[in-house]
Amino acid sequence: MANELLVRVYRVGFGDCIYLQIPDKEKLFTALIDCGTSAAANKALKPAVKHLVQNLPEDEDGNPHLDLMVVTHPHSDHIKGFDPAWFNGVTIDRIWMSAFMDLAHPKVQKAMAFEQSAFLAAKSLLERSGLQFTPDVRFLLERSLSLCNSSALSAVRENLPADYPRLYIARDIADHLTDAELSIHSLSIENGVTSFSGFSDDDICLRILAPEWDIDGTYLGNFSPQNSPFTDPLIFGTSGYDEDIDVEGLLTEDSVDIDVESIDIPQPENISSRDFRMLRNRLLYSAIAFSQEDDALKNDVSVVFLLEWHGKRLLFTGDAEWRGNGVEHGRRNSSWDVMLGRSEVKDLLLKPLDFFKIAHHGSYNGSPFDDQTGWQLIEKMVSPDRTHVVISTETEVHNNVPFISLMKKLGELSKNKQTYSEGEIELIGVPQPRRTDRESDSRLSGVDYIEEIFSM
Repeated sequence: MANELLVRVYRVGFGDCIYLQIPDKEKLFTALIDCGTSAAANKALKPAVKHLVQNLPEDEDGNPHLDLMVVTHPHSDHIKGFDPAWFNGVTIDRIWMSAFMDLAHPKVQKAMAFEQSAFLAAKSLLERSGLQFTPDVRFLLERSLSLCNSSALSAVRENLPADYPRLYIARDIADHLTDAELSIHSLSIENGVTSFSGFSDDDICLRILAPEWDIDGTYLGNFSPQNSPFTDPLIFGTSGYDEDIDVEGLLTEDSVDIDVESIDIPQPENISSRDFRMLRNRLLYSAIAFSQEDDALKNDVSVVFLLEWHGKRLLFTGDAEWRGNGVEHGRRNSSWDVMLGRSEVKDLLLKPLDFFKIAHHGSYNGSPFDDQTGWQLIEKMVSPDRTHVVISTETEVHNNVPFISLMKKLGELSKNKQTYSEGEIELIGVPQPRRTDRESDSRLSGVDYIEEIFSM
């Protein structure tokens, strides 16, 4: 495979685990993008990591070698597998994480406090007795806890050794590093986009398209009870709403063990039982909606990058979300809208791709698709004579994932389209992109994956 680039997308259920093997003159540059699953057990994820490690190239000391580990965002279906025991003995050069995950980042403090509030709301609901949740609502609330209670987060921040300092990445991170730091990380800024040039081959470049360095201002905006009607100050009295934010104590490791007081309070004498019940329902709905917004925020801070290799263009999107309403200062903006709102990024995106990893497991809000403008954007990126499209997904976990209309459109446009004889009734026998839950290129028992190979 000296002249072939490999993309291997493991089947891990509802989650991402993507391995890249990039020919770089006399060596192979290897990268792992995310490693997680939403499944309670690691029946698919652990064998996938074991297979990945066993097949890594060796360094000079005979150890499995990984040049780059990328953590796109802090959801369990993307970080759950970063267990130091699973990577024991692996030499890792670089670990990149979304700028959102940097506790010391001055432009992420408000978003961190917002996330902590969602964590407390979700925790209080899940701990209340007598509440019955639909599977989707329980899935949402448990995802709100996935950052705060995951040992995997500590692993990627602290416990997985790397040869180079950890880097919290953003499109414009190069503007905020010293010359010495740029040299250490092999980064530069080209036409407003941070680029990694740590390859021996000049025909290889990795460009960071998202997130923005200013997490608070770009993806959270002026978020407050006053300009977001579903939140309720009665249960979300947090400094995360204040302009002069003070988050001291919110971001410590001990914060995950806070005992949340139940909102089951005795009925006041000055309110009727009917009005009290309506108020309680309002608070319950607000907590669920608050968790939903936090879930979307984590997706929107995903690392998105474009790999350029000898004229080939490969796009990896994490769980970036799309709303299609443009970008407005001070408003909560989505990842795709922000990327498409910057001319320097838009120019890189809206050209035919050779590989497109569909965002957010093929959900309704993971790709530009929902109106004629959205379709026009997809058609600029996906070409029937060129673009290999892959989706890592699991239909049984989440309703409307993958989204039927998106699957049909991508099936029309992708070069590597497939038809399947099982699955969603609307899609049986209809061309679709390749899906990890529908096929495998593996000949091994217990390990499934899809591979796409590109030649010079």
